[in-house]
Amino acid sequence: MGEAEKTPEEFQTNTGKWKAFLWSYLRRYRLRLAFGVAFVVARDLIGYTIPLLISIGIDTLAHSPRETASAGVALVSLGIAAAALPRFAFQTAARLSLMSTSRNIEYEMRRDLMRHFFALDASFWSRTRVGDAMAHAVNDLNAVRMMVGPGATALFEGVTALPVALAVMGWVNWHLTLAALLPLPFAFWALLYAGRMIRHRFDAIQSLFSTMSAAVQQTVSGVRVVRAFVQEQNETSRFDEMNRSYAKSNRELALYSSSLDPMLAFATGLSVLIVLGYGGRLVLEGSLSVGDFVMFTTYMALLSRPVSSLGRAVNLLQRGAASVARLHALFAQRPKIVDPGVSGKDSGAAPVPLRELQFDDVSVSFGKNVALAGVSLRIPFGSTVAILGPTGAGKTTLARLIPRLLDPSSGCVRFDGRDVRDMPLEQLRSQISLASQETYLFSATLGENIAMGAPSASASQIAEAAQMAGLEEDLRAFPLGLQTIVGERGVMLSGGQKQRVALARALLRRPRILVLDDTLSRVDAVTADFILRQLRHASWSQTTVFIATRIAAARHADHIVILSEGRVVEAGRHDELLASNSYYARMARLQNLEHELATL
Repeated sequence: MGEAEKTPEEFQTNTGKWKAFLWSYLRRYRLRLAFGVAFVVARDLIGYTIPLLISIGIDTLAHSPRETASAGVALVSLGIAAAALPRFAFQTAARLSLMSTSRNIEYEMRRDLMRHFFALDASFWSRTRVGDAMAHAVNDLNAVRMMVGPGATALFEGVTALPVALAVMGWVNWHLTLAALLPLPFAFWALLYAGRMIRHRFDAIQSLFSTMSAAVQQTVSGVRVVRAFVQEQNETSRFDEMNRSYAKSNRELALYSSSLDPMLAFATGLSVLIVLGYGGRLVLEGSLSVGDFVMFTTYMALLSRPVSSLGRAVNLLQRGAASVARLHALFAQRPKIVDPGVSGKDSGAAPVPLRELQFDDVSVSFGKNVALAGVSLRIPFGSTVAILGPTGAGKTTLARLIPRLLDPSSGCVRFDGRDVRDMPLEQLRSQISLASQETYLFSATLGENIAMGAPSASASQIAEAAQMAGLEEDLRAFPLGLQTIVGERGVMLSGGQKQRVALARALLRRPRILVLDDTLSRVDAVTADFILRQLRHASWSQTTVFIATRIAAARHADHIVILSEGRVVEAGRHDELLASNSYYARMARLQNLEHELATL
C-alpha cells in the first residue's frame, strides 16, 4: 500500500517519530522561540485587560455620581489607550521571533537535504523519482516553514488567549462561564477529526505531486520520442488522469480545511447565544452587573479570533507534521557507500597518489543477478587497459567499482594494496575521472559543462581538454565556440558530441586514473582513433581503463580483458588474442567483414 493509500490510523502510527527529528532543528532556536511565546503571552495579557477596563468604565457610569464618573471614565479610557502601544510592540516582536525562526529552519533543512542528496548513492536514486526529490525540496519544506512560523503563532494565540479570558470570566461569574463552555466538546471533536483528515489528505497530495512532477519531467525530457511515436494523445490522457487525482485530493483537503472555521464559529456562536440568554437573565435578576455582562459579551467576541487561530493552527500543524514525517523518512535513508573520512592527523595532508590498481577476487551481485564473479586483475600505473565483452558481461559494473560508486559483494578493489573502502572518498575520487556511457550535460555553455569538475580551470586549459576530446572542429562550427549554450541535457548536441564533451570534462581534471565507460560508442572510428592517440601522448601520467566495442579502439591498449557473464574469459595483448581462436579474434573478423561490406 502506498503512502497515498494509507488510512489515517496507519499514517499516524508510521510517523510517530517525527517530533525528535523536528526538535533537532528547533532546539537551536529554543531561546528565540521562548521569547516569541513570552511576547505572545504578554500581548494577550495586555489585550484581555481591555474588556475588564470597559466593564469598570460602564459600572462607574452606572453607579457613580456624575462628578466622579467623568474622571473615572477618562482614567479608564487613558488605560485602554495606554495598552495599545505595548500590545503592538509585543505583537511585532512575537511575529519577528517566530517567523524568522521558521525561515532559518527552512534554510537549514534545505541545506541539509541537498547535502544528504549528494551523500546518497546510486542504489537510492535508481528507485527514487525526480518528482519525489522536488516535492521534498519545495513543498515539504514550505509546509514545515508554515508550521513553525504561522502555525506556531496561531497555536500560541489560541492556547494563551483562551485560558486568560476564561480565567477572568470564571472569576467574575463561574456559573455563566461553565454555561458558555457547553459547546466546547463539539469544538474539540471538530479540531481532532478535521486535523487528522487534513494530515492524511496532505500526505496523499504530496505523493501525487511527486508522481505528477516526475511525469512532467519525463515527458518534457522525452518530448522528441513522444512526437516520433505519435504518443501525444496517450501521454496527455495519462497526465490528465494524474491531474484529476491531484485536483480531487486538493478539493478534499480544501473541504476539511474550510470546514474547521465554520464548525468552530458555530460552537462560538452557541456560546454567545448562551451568554446572551443566561447572562441577560442574571442581569435582570440583579446577580450580574451590566458592566460584567458587557465584559462577558466582549470576551466572547474576542474569543472568536483565538478559536479561529486554533483552527488555522491545526490545519498548518497537521500539514507540517505530514511533511516532517516524509523528510524524516528521507533523512533516515543511509548510503551503502560509507565514507571512512579523514583521520585528524591526515586532515591537512595531500592525498596519497594512486598507482597500481588491483581487483582481488571481486564479485558483485544485485539480488539473484550476478554481475561479476571472481574477477582478479592487476593494472600497473601508466598502462592502458581495454575491457570488452558482450552486453551484460559486467563491464560497466567493473568501471563503477574503480571510483567506488559501487562496493563489491565479496573480494576487494585496491590501490597499491590498500582497500578503497578504507580510503576517504574525496581523496579517492579527486584522482579518478569517470566518463560514463550515460552522459549528462547541464543547460549551460560548452565551456561550463567541460569545467564542471574543475571550476577554476582557465580558458586555455578548457580548450586543451576539448581539443584532446576531438571537439576542435565542432567548436569552429559553433559561432560562439565554448560559449555555446547546449540546452537541457545537451539537447543542442549530437550523441557523439555529448560523449566528447563528457570526455573533455574528465580530461580537464588531469586524473591519475581515467575510466571511460563506453564513452566513444557514438564517435566515428576516425575520431575515436584520434582521441585514443591523444590519450597515449597526454602530458601527464595516468592509467586509462576504457570499455570498448570496437577492436580498432582496443588495439591501442597495452592489455585487453574480455568479460563474459561476469568472468574474465580472455586476457592479453591485441596481437596475442588475434592469433588465438578466441572471442576477441572472432569479433575482429566480424567487424572487419562489416567494414568491408560498408565500403562496397
